This record gives sequence, structure tokens and C-alpha cells, in this order.
Amino acid sequence: MNNNSTLKTTILLFSMLTFTQMANATNGYFMSGYSVKSQGMGGVAIALPQDALVAATNPAGIVFIGNRIDLGLDYFKPDRTAQVVGNSYGGNGNFDANGRGSFLIPNFGVTKQINNVVGVGLSVYANGGMNTTYTSQIPLFSGGQGSNAGVNLQQLFIAPSIAWKFTPQQSLGISIIYAQQKFSATGLQAFDNANYTSSPGNVTDRGASISNGFGANIGWLAKLSEQWNIGLHYQTRIHGSFNEYSGLFANNGTFDIPANYGLGLSFEPTNKTTIALDIQRIEYGNSSSIANPLSNLTQLGSKLGSNGGAGFGWQSINTYKLGVAYQLLPLLTVRTGFNYNNQPIPNSQTFFNILAPGTVQKELSFGFTYNLNKTIDFSGFYSHALNQTVYGSNSIPSGFGGGEANIRLSEDYYGLGIGMKY
Repeated sequence: MNNNSTLKTTILLFSMLTFTQMANATNGYFMSGYSVKSQGMGGVAIALPQDALVAATNPAGIVFIGNRIDLGLDYFKPDRTAQVVGNSYGGNGNFDANGRGSFLIPNFGVTKQINNVVGVGLSVYANGGMNTTYTSQIPLFSGGQGSNAGVNLQQLFIAPSIAWKFTPQQSLGISIIYAQQKFSATGLQAFDNANYTSSPGNVTDRGASISNGFGANIGWLAKLSEQWNIGLHYQTRIHGSFNEYSGLFANNGTFDIPANYGLGLSFEPTNKTTIALDIQRIEYGNSSSIANPLSNLTQLGSKLGSNGGAGFGWQSINTYKLGVAYQLLPLLTVRTGFNYNNQPIPNSQTFFNILAPGTVQKELSFGFTYNLNKTIDFSGFYSHALNQTVYGSNSIPSGFGGGEANIRLSEDYYGLGIGMKY
């Protein structure tokens, strides 16, 4: 920490890596957790500060962490496919979206205690994002011409934070979030005309579009007793807009990052065991380009890119995270967790979600931390999001030949991290 140039270089490097490596995630397109330790316990963090990246979930936790640096790197391998059946326009087929099969997702956090009651921190992390890279054209999207279908959404967060212990057992915290989004789409030539979009030429194959926005994450953490913690957090919606895709996303290319908020509890029944539960709400249903159904185009006549234009038809979801940590040996802690979320994609909305099959609902995770010495610890985790298929129901409009689109996703995560007290 005394070498400012080294710290700045580290932050810049992790920012660049995070921005170029993001992919799908478990809770829709949000990450289940933002640090190696959290992910090993199903993503719990609201009432359980374990490392410097707790600010990515609840910034009130940083004042209980001390002076600490954490670096992590996840290897992420999603498996996504789509199927079109019963289509009268010749669009039937099985489609593989694994043209790009794996991703690296780094994270970085640092905290420093200014005095006994105030702490500051900085977190650099990804929100998961979304990627499909189909290995062949999807005829109903490409119209038999142009490139293979696919989208790539990446979201990078840089969040300086401050927390204040207003009593010895309670803290308030706030992060000011800078969010940079990057998006590209290919293979959607069938929609790139005046029949379907308000801005022809700004629907597909426009390269990467960049959006910048700001928001805040506000948190509270209380130690109710030596055994019980409780926490709350609220992250605001963050505005975004992709100018190069103003004919694809509703409201002239708007793509906001939804608000999310949650409640957390942690309990230590023994000095070796910790149990934690987070309940979180993600407001996908309040972001037009994510939430508007395809019927806005096919029934109401609101063209892509217009006010009220069609989106992916996602609905807001609740997520439930349960984690357990156990000190197996004096230097070794083991973890496990389970993450469940409501299905964001209704059966009627699977057609457009061939591009964004964020279907998984259940994730199991396992992790560990080994203390190399009094100041340095080494952690790892593995998680698996169980295979989930959403079968279409009246999903392909008659104007596109009818039939059904079925979409499927499963995921594997592996992560390693190192933490240092200073």
C-alpha cells in the first residue's frame, strides 16, 4: 500500500481484464457472488463480511474487515443451446451457442481503516454479463444472409466505498459506482428493416458499443450479538445507452442496469461454524429493454428501438442464497452453498431469448480457505449451475412461422483468490 504506483497499476490491469472477459451468470445475468469466498458459500455476503470485496454487495461491511487486499480469478464455462421446432418458415433446428466456450473473470478489492469508526475501500468486479456465439446462422434471425447470431454484453464496475461505525455494533456504508457496459450483436439481419425497427442500420453487426453510467449502493450492517449479524443493501438502477444499437433496444438504445436490494442474516452456532442466508430482489422487470415482451412488436406494433419497443420479456426475480463455513483445521476453512432464483424468462418469451438464455435457477458451490500465515490466505471454489431448459409456449409469433423455441443453459465455475492483511 505504500507504493501508490503499484496499486494504481494493479487496479488498471484488473479493470482491463474484467472488461474483456465477462460472460453469463447465475441470477439472470447477475453474478451469484463477487469474491472467491462468497462464491464458495452460494454468494452470501450481505451480513457476512469475509474479504475486501464485500463492498460489491454491502459496503457497510468494509469497516469490519480491517486493512486488506483481495485478488481473485474465476474460470467460467457455460454450455448454452437453443432449439426451434414446428416452424412453418423452415427455421427448425438445433443450435449451438458455444462458439466461445470459456471465460476468465477477475476481481479486485482493497480496504483501509482510517480510524476506529471509518473505513474506505475500492472494488473492481464484473456483473457477469451475457454471451452467445452461435456456430451457425439462425434462419429466423438472419433471414438466410449475413453472420451467425450472437450477442455479447459485458459490465464492469469500479466502486469506491466508505463506511462508518455509528455504534460499536452497527455501520452504514455507501459505494459510488461507475459502470461501463459494452455490447455487440450479430446475425439479426431479419429485423434490420423498416418493418421491424425504428432505426434501420442500427440493429446488428455494428461492432462494440460502449455505455457509461453511475449509481450507488447503500448498506447497513449490525452485530446483534456475538452470534448474529443482520444486513441490508440497496443498489440503484444505473442508466445506460448503446447508440450503435438504437434500432435494437427500446427507447433509442437504452439499456439500464436494474436496481437490486436484499436482506442478509448470519449465525455462528459454534466458534467453528458460520451459517448465512441472503434474500435478494433484482428488478429486471423495471428495465424496458430487458422487460418489454416481444408482443410489443408483433401485437402492438411498437418497433424495435422505439419507446415501448420489444425487449427480452424478462421478469423481476428473487434470489435465495444459503451458505455454511466450517473451520475444519486451525488453518483450513471449508465452505458450501446453494443459490436459487426464480425463472426470469417466461415460456412465452423464449424466441428472442435464443440470444440471451439466462435460464439457470439452481447452483451448488464448494470452497475453502487456507491460511498460509497470519497475513496471507489462499482460497478456491467450484460451483455448478444445474442444467435448465425453458420450453416455449406460443413463443414464436405467427408472423415468423409459429412453432416453439426451447432454450437451455448450464454453467461451471472455478475460482482462485489470494488475500493479504497489511
